[in-house]
Amino acid sequence: MALLLTCSLFLLFALVSPACSAGEYTYYGVVPERIYYARPKAALPGQSEYDLSKGFIIDPSSVAHYGLLCIIAARPETTVKVYTLPDNLLVSEATLGSMEKHFVKLPNGTIFKVVSNHAVSVILLGGNIGGEELEPNSAEAPTPQTFYTATDGSCIGKEFVILGCQGTTGTPFKIIALEPSTITITREDGVKQSFKMEANSYKSLQLYPFKTYKIESTGNIVIESGGFGGRSTRSLWIPSVEGGFVGRTFYSAASSGYWPASDDGFRITALEDAKLKIWDLTLKRVIGELQIKGGTGISVRPKADAIMIESSKPVMIAYINNGTIRRELTYGTGVTYFAVKPNQECLFFLPTNSTVQAYIFAYEETLATIDDVPVTIKADSYYKIITGGFHKIIADKNLLVQVIHWPLTPPFQGIQSFGTAIPCIQTVNAAPNVKLTPLTGESLPTVYVAVGAAIIIIAALGLLFMKRGGKK
Repeated sequence: MALLLTCSLFLLFALVSPACSAGEYTYYGVVPERIYYARPKAALPGQSEYDLSKGFIIDPSSVAHYGLLCIIAARPETTVKVYTLPDNLLVSEATLGSMEKHFVKLPNGTIFKVVSNHAVSVILLGGNIGGEELEPNSAEAPTPQTFYTATDGSCIGKEFVILGCQGTTGTPFKIIALEPSTITITREDGVKQSFKMEANSYKSLQLYPFKTYKIESTGNIVIESGGFGGRSTRSLWIPSVEGGFVGRTFYSAASSGYWPASDDGFRITALEDAKLKIWDLTLKRVIGELQIKGGTGISVRPKADAIMIESSKPVMIAYINNGTIRRELTYGTGVTYFAVKPNQECLFFLPTNSTVQAYIFAYEETLATIDDVPVTIKADSYYKIITGGFHKIIADKNLLVQVIHWPLTPPFQGIQSFGTAIPCIQTVNAAPNVKLTPLTGESLPTVYVAVGAAIIIIAALGLLFMKRGGKK
């Protein structure tokens, strides 16, 4: 009888426990097939603009042949295995100590998964440095446009182990404190720094390339790297404070000045009518109030170094560069991720003037409805969307979505460089326990909402002309 009871309890535990409780964490990804930059052949005489009629040429110094997968352990005795898909071929494995790193070079176009017994930090990098292919001992690295995952797999937490990825100058890393926090940063060689942060504040940091850092906080924080508003901007999905990528409260870096010719901005999509406020975290006041009609989206360019967005209804938010080419050449690309929780419908926007590849990965066989079409995604497989505009997903299991895009002009364009953290698919539905301190500053006398009319038209047409992707 005791044996029967024990077996029954074991079976019940196996049925209700998440996969990661049994010691398996899984990360999926694709190395872009084109890692290079096709530049205009000529500039207009005496101007900084380009004569696009002269055509484009691939810069030979930008041609790279692999992406660099960086895996960083937070716990001792962490085992990691890297497989290629769909053959499920083991190509690399290692056992790591706390803050140790493992690097794997994967050829362009490789589809892969990483499996570990503890949550790890997984970074995908690509692009040449000074004409040389990227190496783990390079003096510089592409700065990821990304939010980093904590040691519990969430994008919000109190302990992070991450890799410094940037050039030799600048402060592209931002810590945003959601709660009052005392923060300690420990480099892999033992060098430490500590500081305090108030809730709703942020701090910019410089981290040495390819060095491991442990960041510990007494309160919940988010860690982001990258930049906005320049000639070359990369797309990024913003995680919500409620966990996942659909929610009512979002924190992010932004920009105090956007490049006028660039077709970029924060794209906000909503399934229900929603009212939003955008807060400047420096001024501690509202700099924008807007409304979204359910089933559509808008684009905004809030002028601030860091922002908080509050919504009356669940929304998704991404910083998207559409890839539009103008004479004042801008170069919009993206290698970025978002996740889909079980039974949570997501309305999202993909760039419209770009070649788009959105891979929707499943860890176990998943029943999904994508753009109103029922789809079964098998374990360790994916469904692929290749059209821009609005799309919808709802599924019965966790899904991980990787979006890759580059401009349509010229047709042979590629991605010069990229960097992104890869979320763990098993921790998609983690719900952080965050106690926010309300911002109570006054609105600006004239509400600032930068919404381009052309972008609104594109967004409105997106639902009307939604197309299906191809299944893989």
